[in-house]
Amino acid sequence: MHLIALDLDGTLEDSRSDMAAVVHRVRARLDLPARPDEAVRPWVNRGMDQLYRACFDDHLQGSDARLADVRARYEEDYLVNVARETRLYPGIAAALARLAELGRLAVVTNKPERISRRLLATLGVDGAFSAVIGGDTCGTTKPDPLVLEEAARRCGFDAASGRAVMIGDTAADVALGRAFGAVTIWCAWGYAAESGAAPDCVAETPEALPDLVRTALKMVGARP
Repeated sequence: MHLIALDLDGTLEDSRSDMAAVVHRVRARLDLPARPDEAVRPWVNRGMDQLYRACFDDHLQGSDARLADVRARYEEDYLVNVARETRLYPGIAAALARLAELGRLAVVTNKPERISRRLLATLGVDGAFSAVIGGDTCGTTKPDPLVLEEAARRCGFDAASGRAVMIGDTAADVALGRAFGAVTIWCAWGYAAESGAAPDCVAETPEALPDLVRTALKMVGARP
């Protein structure tokens, strides 16, 4: 049995508008001055803590208590507004169906787990995944290989008999896959203009993923 792990934001879907909108609403509730979208959107794919620290820096002022409050407010709002505008990238649903024929699928993201699960369910693809690992699942985040190890455990992945592939749109995804011993595939349609690393393969479109993964599972670089 093979393990096929996928990032969420910028790989399966584009959630930048919804994530930025949550920032705007939380800032308004805290009576903070409005910020333009272009000052917020660059932070939505850099991990949640970086998002909070960058987009609420004028409120946090180094306070851990305020950071915890911002985190709680953000997650509460996002959970109920998780997919106002977020949609799967064209071709992803069909690609997931084909990938599921090649191995067990897992989502590995830095987005909180319960929000990730809600988003996947709202988008109608939660049933495709045997595991969902969020940024708060393991007490650490990508590119720490512990998160992919937990995905492997939940999927029943046996390194002695299967191989692993990590698919994502950031350098952190590539670094994570490499640290775990997986073949890495970078998604050219994601948020980053370039991989920022040296992935084993590049997928130009979601439709290309199944054939690339089929090839990747035969690569010597995969975990034996």
